[in-house]
Amino acid sequence: MRPSGLVSEVPRLDATDHLCWVYDDDASFDQAVERFLSGGLARGERLLCVGDEVVDRMRGDAAPIPGVPALVASGALDMLTVADAYQAAGEFTPERQFEFYEKRTRQAIDDGYTGLRVVAELSALAADTGRRAELVRWEHVADGFMASGSGMTAMCAYRGDLPADALADVASVHPLVRAPDGTPSFRVFFDEDRVVVAGDVDTFGADRLAALLASSPVGPERAVLDLGPVEFVDVAAARVLARWARALQARSVAVEIRGASPLFGRMWRVLGLGDLVPVTFGQRAG
Repeated sequence: MRPSGLVSEVPRLDATDHLCWVYDDDASFDQAVERFLSGGLARGERLLCVGDEVVDRMRGDAAPIPGVPALVASGALDMLTVADAYQAAGEFTPERQFEFYEKRTRQAIDDGYTGLRVVAELSALAADTGRRAELVRWEHVADGFMASGSGMTAMCAYRGDLPADALADVASVHPLVRAPDGTPSFRVFFDEDRVVVAGDVDTFGADRLAALLASSPVGPERAVLDLGPVEFVDVAAARVLARWARALQARSVAVEIRGASPLFGRMWRVLGLGDLVPVTFGQRAG
């Protein structure tokens, strides 16, 4: 099982981890970047910093880690502003971003590094309501890429003064989150062959859950949804899950739900969802 949950400090991350770090000020941001990048150097990973804020600080007199010029000269560290990243990857879409980071990760491994460690400060994209949906979809696709054992690990940083809905959107697609209390109420991420939902899912988050599930890559024949880490799910959320399963079944994709509580199993039956959407319940369903 991938590490997941709410954290108060940057944990020791392995090659499949994906952390959302909501920061309060420059000092706390620098501390998080130092711990994250130092961990990558210790693991023999190539470092990549993306975003105007983090690049400015890495190039400043008080960079979060020592020896930045030497790291850049050796190829152990690369830095891209948002404009540079767009120029390198093309128009911002999840598909183009995937191609860009897959190539960067493969190149790092081919060059003898153990993987690619990325810190990306993307507050400007999260604040842009016209681009936020694509950003969230990319974060979700990226999580699947990291969970697959690609060799890429990432810390995605966002300012704490962003609107609450923006923070909830971006944080909800990370297994590991440092964010204000109550943000997000639930998370959707990947672990091996399954989509995992964790936290509390209710009417207020039903639309967000529907959007995330719709963008979740699944196998061509079978999808597994793990509700083991869910603490609460209401009727609206159950109906979202049923609609997602029905859409997959229309594509001849079988759906298995694992880890559902006995209460969820009873609610599924009482609502008649099992008659509309025949799914397989794994361990713990009642």
